[in-house]
Amino acid sequence: MAGRIGRSGASKLASAAAALLLAILIPSSFAAGSHSAPAPVTATASAASTVVAANVIAATTTAPADSSSINAAPGTSIVGTAPIRQAPAPLAAQYQASTPQIVTNVPYTSPVDCGSGSPCQWNLDIYVPTGPGPYPSVVLVRGGPTGADGRQYLDSFAQSLASEGLLVFNIDIRDLASQGGGYPQAMQDVACGIRYARAVATTYGGDGGPVTLVGHSFGAYVASLVALNPVEYQGGCLYGGSGRPDAFVGLAGCYDVLNGGNAGDFASYFGGTADETAAVRAAANPFAHATGSAIPVMLVAGTADETVDPIASSDLAAFLAGRGWNAALESVPDATHMSILGSAGEEAVMDMVGLAYAATNALDQVSGASGS
Repeated sequence: MAGRIGRSGASKLASAAAALLLAILIPSSFAAGSHSAPAPVTATASAASTVVAANVIAATTTAPADSSSINAAPGTSIVGTAPIRQAPAPLAAQYQASTPQIVTNVPYTSPVDCGSGSPCQWNLDIYVPTGPGPYPSVVLVRGGPTGADGRQYLDSFAQSLASEGLLVFNIDIRDLASQGGGYPQAMQDVACGIRYARAVATTYGGDGGPVTLVGHSFGAYVASLVALNPVEYQGGCLYGGSGRPDAFVGLAGCYDVLNGGNAGDFASYFGGTADETAAVRAAANPFAHATGSAIPVMLVAGTADETVDPIASSDLAAFLAGRGWNAALESVPDATHMSILGSAGEEAVMDMVGLAYAATNALDQVSGASGS
C-alpha cells in the first residue's frame, strides 16, 4: 500500500471506505429506482458501437433477447453475455474471475464543433463488470492534449476498475484548440460524460447513484474544473441532470495554469502562450473555483514523476484543505507518471467511491442540489 500524507478530512472516513463500498453494492436507497433518469435527447448508441469481450473484436451478432444479456441500447451489437444481476456477495474475486464486457465507441455528446467546419460527436467506452451488481459508476478523463481517440491508453486501468466491481465510462474530450476544443469545451464534454453516466448507468447494471470523476495527467486538470466549479458546465450533452461529480480523484495532475510547467500542453489547449491567453487562463484556473459545495477530493502523485511535477498535486490539496474541503494527498514513493495507474490509482478510486456515497454533502444524482 502506498504511503499517504496530508489526508485532512478524508482520514475520518477513509478507514471505513472498504466496508462502505461493500454496502453500496447491495441494493438500497442508492439502487436503481431511487432517482428517475432524465429524458434523453437521444438514447440510441451508434450502430458502430460494439460490445466486446477481453478487448478482442469478434464477429458480432445482434443482442439476444434473453434476460442474461447486457441491456445494451438499440442498434448496439454484442459479443458474449453477462450474468443475471443478483444482490452481490462482498468478494472481489466474483468480479475478477471474468473479463469485463466492453461497449466501444458510444457517442455521448450531441453534435458539437470540432474545428473542421462540420459538427461531430465524441465517444466513450463502457466497461461493465461481470460480477453481480448493481455497480457504482466512475467516469475516466484521459491525459493529453491528444484530440480524438486518446482515451485508448486508459483501457487497462478501466478494465482493472471494472474487475473491482465498478461501472466505468472512459471518455474522450475536445482538448485541442486547433480542433475546436480547449476552454470551456473540454469541461463541457466532461460534464456531458457525467450526465451520460448518471442517465444510462442502470442500463448496464449500475445503481444509478453517485458518480466518481477520475482524471489522469492533463485530464486531471480538466476534470478538476468540473469538480471544483460551483457553476455547472452546460452545452453539447445528450442528457440533462447534474454535470458535477460526487467525488473527484486526480492522478498525476497538472493544475497550475498560470505559473506551472507543461507549457506546451497548456499552449495546445488554450491556443497560445501564457501571455497570449492570460485572460482565459485566469478563468480556467482551478484555484479560482473551489468555492462551491465541497465534495471529497483525493489527489495522487508519484515521487518519481518526471512528466508532471508532484508539487502541483500537493499545492492544490493544501489549497483545498485550507478552505475546508474534504481533500487528501497521496504521495506514492517511486511511482512514475504512468505507473500511478497501477494499484495506487485503483486504491484511490475505490476509497473515493466509498466516500462519494458516505459524504453528507454529496450532490443529488439528478438535480445537482446539495444532499445535506
